[in-house]
Amino acid sequence: MNLFRFVSPIWLTLLAPLFICGIANFYLRRRARNSVLFSTVSDLDQIPPSAAVYVKKILPALFYLGAAALIVALARPQLGVQESRILGNGISIAMCVDRSGSMAAEDFYIDHVPVNRLQAVKKVFKEFVMGNDDLKGRPNDLIALITFGGYVDSCCPLTLDHESLVDLLDKIELPVPLFDRNGNPIRTTVLDEESGTAIGDALATAVNTLKDSTNKTKIVVLLSDGMQTAGVLSPEESIRIAKTYGVKVYTIGVGSDGLVPFPHYGPGGRVSRTLQELNFDPETLQTIAQATGGRYFYADDIDELTKVYEEIDRLERTKFDAGVYAQYKDAYLGFVIFGILTLALYAILTATRFRSFP
Repeated sequence: MNLFRFVSPIWLTLLAPLFICGIANFYLRRRARNSVLFSTVSDLDQIPPSAAVYVKKILPALFYLGAAALIVALARPQLGVQESRILGNGISIAMCVDRSGSMAAEDFYIDHVPVNRLQAVKKVFKEFVMGNDDLKGRPNDLIALITFGGYVDSCCPLTLDHESLVDLLDKIELPVPLFDRNGNPIRTTVLDEESGTAIGDALATAVNTLKDSTNKTKIVVLLSDGMQTAGVLSPEESIRIAKTYGVKVYTIGVGSDGLVPFPHYGPGGRVSRTLQELNFDPETLQTIAQATGGRYFYADDIDELTKVYEEIDRLERTKFDAGVYAQYKDAYLGFVIFGILTLALYAILTATRFRSFP
């Protein structure tokens, strides 16, 4: 918003006597009689008036206009721009995403197209961070990304660069088997380790990421579809660490329990799908959430998962105070120049072409 103000508006009171003098001068000039008398002026009336006659009539206006401009300059006018500044503390959020083998189950749908659990999580994760029609996004929050399967990977530290954060999220892949040129599986031990679920290690890593943050509110959003099957720390040990540093944990259980469509990879990139029995362990996630002051949610489709993130978004909003300030710069110089030039023009004209003789 553009603003205008006077630093010393008291000078503007001089405009009143200047205006009164101008009005008085106008009426006095109209009532003044000619100083030279002629017996008749009928012949002079037939001569059309020149432009100089009209200019002479407005000469006093030049004087008063220039004087008014200098008075305005004395009042020191200023132009400014008003801006709003947001003050407050954001929230530090560590997003823990399960990338274990069971996340390959294709029991979610996006636009009626079956997708695996990780793809559904990625979609809603992006909307939670960047915003959409239903979510406002988290532009003022520091967000970190941690993924876990059999081991934990800190993909992104706490950052406000959310564009880079979601780019890193897109690069997360599920563990898939590898085959040699003869079609024999290789690195099966590594695949088995990557397919595990180290919930305790993931939570401890998330707390370690948050503990040095200067933000008062620190939360973990931990999303998983399985039970603890790998890792060094147990969920109970990670709960004690989270409570020590005052970190609140929201846990989200995803996926269906029982028979679900599951892909199987073969040599040459061949993929087949069969129904596979998967077990779900809500107790561990519920215990983590309750012990740390958070909440447990469950989602078995994309709409429910979106509602879960909407609820977390509503519960953990950053509180800000809006401050308004304005920056001004002086604008009197234009009035000074205009006033001086106008008075100078008045003085030159009245001393030369329009000089009056007694």
